[in-house]
Amino acid sequence: MASLAAARAGEVTLRRTLQLVLGLAISAVCIVLAARGLELGEVARALGQARYVWLLPALALYFAGVWVRALRWSALLRLIRPVSAKRLFPVVVIGYMANDVLPFRLGELARCFVLQRREGVSQTAALGTVLVERIMDGITMLAFMAAALVFLPATPELEVLLRRAGLLFAVTVLVLMAITVQPQLGAGLVSLLIRPLPGRLGDRVSAMSMSFLSGLASLGGGRGALRVFLLSCGAWGLEATMYYVLMASFPMTASAPLAVLTTAVANLGSLVPSSPGYVGVFEYFALEFALVPFGVPRETALAYVLVVHAALVVPITLLGFYYAWREGVGLGKLTGSGRAGP
Repeated sequence: MASLAAARAGEVTLRRTLQLVLGLAISAVCIVLAARGLELGEVARALGQARYVWLLPALALYFAGVWVRALRWSALLRLIRPVSAKRLFPVVVIGYMANDVLPFRLGELARCFVLQRREGVSQTAALGTVLVERIMDGITMLAFMAAALVFLPATPELEVLLRRAGLLFAVTVLVLMAITVQPQLGAGLVSLLIRPLPGRLGDRVSAMSMSFLSGLASLGGGRGALRVFLLSCGAWGLEATMYYVLMASFPMTASAPLAVLTTAVANLGSLVPSSPGYVGVFEYFALEFALVPFGVPRETALAYVLVVHAALVVPITLLGFYYAWREGVGLGKLTGSGRAGP
């Protein structure tokens, strides 16, 4: 048994190492692609001439969006355990911080871990609600992209991105709807999958799976789904407005459709495996699919995206460290949050 456990631990370590290497490699490639043909002196000049006073209203908009995300999570958790947005806000911020500094996209597991510590909500049930959030985020980004392309000419690259991302989320939504409408379908699938497992292990996996499925059922029907979708639109709308406001910092024409499109493609790009904080992929997707094809000079576009990315990462990461310190959870505990029980 000990040797089997050691072998499994070794497999997990190897898999995580490969994931980390792959993510770092993809980020490095994206950085090279985003920086190709650039006059770095012009990028530095654009950064030096930017009017950073616009950061203040931009950050206010961003954190308002984070608050709306806390409201959305509260709406999803209400069928499991009512938790106010005020109490969820620090947990959401800790999750953002963990995604920005830890590998393997651990932020979602980390906030479920902190939520369990604070409110006693099962991690696996909370993770089901987080999956619903991510699906709603993807649908919202597709809707934003489609709305922006009403006012902007669609490039072939954008059409391909919209079709592929649309297919991915359509399949995911269909599976989610099937499990939500027919809970016995999910329960039957769990029973089938755990049948080969030995008794105690099978019982534990079954309990965790059913808890996870209860989180998936958190939409609570069509009215609940509409409410969560509208909150998603509100959160992302505030973030897109932040992108728009920061356009005023640079010598570029502020365009609401372009800001919405940049928000959508940059965040869809974060689905690609990458380093913590989505370094490289964020810049590459924003430049290649949004800004440069619509006439923004490459150097100005990169300077703008670097400022947007820093505004998205640095303040919330610092606040996340503060909240984690206040909760008494260090990075070591957050890194191991995925191994916690249900």
